[in-house]
Amino acid sequence: MARVLVMAKAPVPGTVKTRLRLPSEDAARLQEALIRDTTARARSLFADVSVAGAPPDRLELIEPLLPDGVELFAQINGDLGEKMLAAARRLFEASPEPVLVLGTDVPTLPVDFLLEAAGALEAHDAAVVPSVDGGYVLLGLRKPHAALFTGVEWSTEAVYEQTLAQAGKAGLSVHRQGPWYDVDTPEDLLRLRKELARGPQAAPHTGTVLENLRA
Repeated sequence: MARVLVMAKAPVPGTVKTRLRLPSEDAARLQEALIRDTTARARSLFADVSVAGAPPDRLELIEPLLPDGVELFAQINGDLGEKMLAAARRLFEASPEPVLVLGTDVPTLPVDFLLEAAGALEAHDAAVVPSVDGGYVLLGLRKPHAALFTGVEWSTEAVYEQTLAQAGKAGLSVHRQGPWYDVDTPEDLLRLRKELARGPQAAPHTGTVLENLRA
């Protein structure tokens, strides 16, 4: 059975969700809710969930937000690719089961996407759900293939296509699905508000924070 690895930033005001143009304390509260909802959803579907947190000296802000049984460890220093690869390698050193890597900014990622990606790794080297902005919101790994994390311009609209190109060069088979959206901009936040207005159960903690921000 696949495992989930969540990459999470501690909810430190002024350092998280800055592109949303919210007051720093509100952005930090939103980040708390995103961590809660993302890890709770993962834990409801998969028995093995781990969180790689940053910065290393603020993990005490993340730990209380996690469901019981979720492992928390520190991210290494480096770019996003180096951080994800190191965290994935840590899990593969402990067990050979596939790993689904995601961030905390996709709290309403459909359950079917997660389950489809997990199933696809029985036949493919990787599975990926692209984001509408050119990145990706989920990367599934059958092994910690370093090629998927090199030669990529992180935090740009080229991430998804460059990842596929690197996979092709390495001869890796990739299952593609989606796309979905991540919550990076005010426009993304508006989409999330509308989605949670229709189905608040998808991310209840996030929905509560957003309702309070309106007040």
